[in-house]
This record gives sequence, C-alpha cells and structure tokens, in this order.
Amino acid sequence: MATYVLIHGSWLGGWSWERVRPALEEAGHRVFAPTLAGMAERRHLAAPHLGLSVHIREIVDLMEQQDVTDAILVGHSYGGMVIAGAGGLIPGRIGRLCYVDALLPRSGQSAFDLIPLMREHFSQSPPGLPWMASPVDPALFGMDDESDRRWVEERVTPVPRRTVEEPLPAVDDAAREAIPATFVHCAGLPILDETAELAGRRGVQVITLEGVGHLAMVTHPEILARELLALALPPG
Repeated sequence: MATYVLIHGSWLGGWSWERVRPALEEAGHRVFAPTLAGMAERRHLAAPHLGLSVHIREIVDLMEQQDVTDAILVGHSYGGMVIAGAGGLIPGRIGRLCYVDALLPRSGQSAFDLIPLMREHFSQSPPGLPWMASPVDPALFGMDDESDRRWVEERVTPVPRRTVEEPLPAVDDAAREAIPATFVHCAGLPILDETAELAGRRGVQVITLEGVGHLAMVTHPEILARELLALALPPG
C-alpha cells in the first residue's frame, strides 16, 4: 500500500482534501493531509516572515518524523511550489510527485514569477494586515454548485503574501526532476493550460480532466481520487 501526502493550495487547508481522502484510505493507503502554517486551523501562526521555505520545511519534517518513504507527494495549486521544494531536498523519500493543477517551479522562481496574473488575486488584504492576502471568490475557480461554494467560503482564510512572493529556495532540481511525476490538468478553466504544456515538455505525465475546474478535490472528488489511486498501481 502507498503513502499519500496531500498538500493544499492558498487560502485552503488540510480540510480541502476531506472528500478525496476517504477513497484513498478505504483502498488501504496511508494518508497525510496537513494544514500549512498560517492557514485554516493554523492561521494563528501567520506572520510577515512566513513564506514558502517554512512550508517546505514543514513537509520535509513531517515525512522524516513519520518515516515516510516511497511517498506519492501531491500538491494542489500553490502546493506545487511546496512539493517541488520537498522533492529537491528529500528525493529519496518520494516515489512520485503529483501536481494537481499546480505550479511547476524550478529554483529561484516564485509563484508570482510563474503566473503574474496571480498578483491580482492576492491584491486585497484584511484591515491592518497588509502582508496578508484575503481569499478570493471560489466561483472564480469554476465552482458552479452553490453548496460547494458555501462549503469553501465558510472555510477559506487569508494567506501570508510571502508564500507567493518568496522564490523556491535553491534545491536539487535535477534530483527532483528524476522522480517520476504526473500533472493532473483540470481543463475546465484555462488557469494552468500553459503549465500543463510545460509539464509535457519536461517529460512529466499529463492527465487532462475535461470540464473539471481548479478545485477538483471539492467539485469532482471521485474523479480526482480515481486518478490518484491509479498512481499507486504497479506499472502495466
């Protein structure tokens, strides 16, 4: 059985995987879905200095402390920055990287560098907290169902802006890119079309989910769980 480590995106938390996690566990797999510092139930840890490098270290520490090996390390959206960093630091503990409609950086690149349009989504701050970015309307990410939208709106929290401003620290890009990798492209919205093309050019397996929006783990959990489960199957 496999070990999955599921990393959420900006404004979200480990809760965002609640609809996917049961299918993985019912198949007998071990699953970790941590909340990154400064968000969701850990929002009290938010601080101006809290950025990408802190989140990378959290995931590295989790995998070392739990003695996770041969992991399927999954990152959604901003979570792609985090798994890329972890992959360059502890490649020997990772069996596969899976980018779910996620950013695909190399050392020295920030989220803003990769998708400049993100600056608009991170332009609003809570009163008195200019170093934080307020959540955006989930409808922007392809959520048509009102109950899904309410479920997300009730849970999203601001995120430290440094998470998307800080470049990926210098890690072993070559070691990370030697790890088998999959990019799950949620093609219902064009947000990461160019990133999916880049993934293909780098030799990453690309799986395209037509008609599925950016928050697939909420809107289409059965489809996403099916694709994640397939990653644990032996080749052939």
